[in-house]
Amino acid sequence: MNGNDEFLGIVQLGTFQPLAPAPGGGVRLTTIDMMVAQSPESAEIDLTKYEGSAIMVRGHLSGGWIYSAEVIEQAGPILTAVVRQVFGLEKQLGNVGE
Repeated sequence: MNGNDEFLGIVQLGTFQPLAPAPGGGVRLTTIDMMVAQSPESAEIDLTKYEGSAIMVRGHLSGGWIYSAEVIEQAGPILTAVVRQVFGLEKQLGNVGE
């Protein structure tokens, strides 16, 4: 492990919604390291292909961004539905495929 944290969440409206370990508002993902003198937007990860899916992300959470972000797993439709059920998200985020 390289010292980064791992986050489980759902991509909704192009934003990563972390569910564990730190539920809260949506965050954006960037491959930029926190210590680089460059805007995080310059290397923002496009989450379009993950829309509606549960994903696991590795990186450092700070100020609405996950820095040094890496998507390490994308759940299929069945596992995404399980994540939504476990975290009670059917009503909050809508159902898969809507």
